[in-house]
Amino acid sequence: MRSTKPRQPQLLRRQAGIFTTTSDGAWFRHWREPYLLLLAVPWPLFLALLAGLYLLVNIAFAALYQLDPAGLGGRGLVRAGFEQSFFFSVQTLGSIGYGALYPKSTYVNLVVTAESLTGLIFIALSTGLAFARFSRSSVRIRFSELITVHSYNGLPTLSLRLANERQNTLLDARLQVFLAIDEQTSEGHVMRRMHPLTLLRDQSVAFLLTWTAMHPIDSKSPLHGLNPTQLAAAQAEVLVGFSGMDETLQRPVQARCSYPADRIHYGSCFVDMVEGAGDQRLIDWSRFNQTRPCS
Repeated sequence: MRSTKPRQPQLLRRQAGIFTTTSDGAWFRHWREPYLLLLAVPWPLFLALLAGLYLLVNIAFAALYQLDPAGLGGRGLVRAGFEQSFFFSVQTLGSIGYGALYPKSTYVNLVVTAESLTGLIFIALSTGLAFARFSRSSVRIRFSELITVHSYNGLPTLSLRLANERQNTLLDARLQVFLAIDEQTSEGHVMRRMHPLTLLRDQSVAFLLTWTAMHPIDSKSPLHGLNPTQLAAAQAEVLVGFSGMDETLQRPVQARCSYPADRIHYGSCFVDMVEGAGDQRLIDWSRFNQTRPCS
């Protein structure tokens, strides 16, 4: 039965528009779940952990062999030292085969049997983890540094840009935008609420280059009637979530971004990135975050 002891109070912080505990790091939060931790850590740390575990296993079995140092034979060896036991363990764990040393006692043969099984499990687990890490799609969705609010077809419209930096086709691309804001009820309860922002186009058959998401601020919009000062006072943030399917790997990809109130610029619009007309068109990536004054 799992313990029902209440957890100790934890300090909260606002991250990407929502509250998390201060101990929630990018990957450290998975420390209680080894599988998720090994998938989340950076590659250098993952390889270092594997190397460290490999070293510890060999040291442990070398210590077991030292309980019967005369059980290892070869080249007139009478009693094996720790160094010979360690490298004998490396040969056994990796199924390399024996050269100068070999087991000659029943105890050492039993330890060799246990280490051979351990080696099979270690290789299977490390291979599976490496494959799981390689098989994940490396998402490179770039979001604009700012959100703009300007007039579009007679309505104030919130706009943001995103781009596919890898320029591989993402199928069934979908975009969700939410407004996270502190609200107080008539009874005095303060709550962090998330309101969906309806987009003019929230999905696309394929996403290859850029996408400008637009939300009209009409009477039904959660942003209707709110000015920059009110948004800042309510600690408002715009949360953006992207999802799609990698055409090459046939695997889902996700990305997210958040914009606090100070990154929502009223009276500005993005500079057009496309130049030319007809079939002679160019896209200028240096303009991705450039804005100009608009009504």
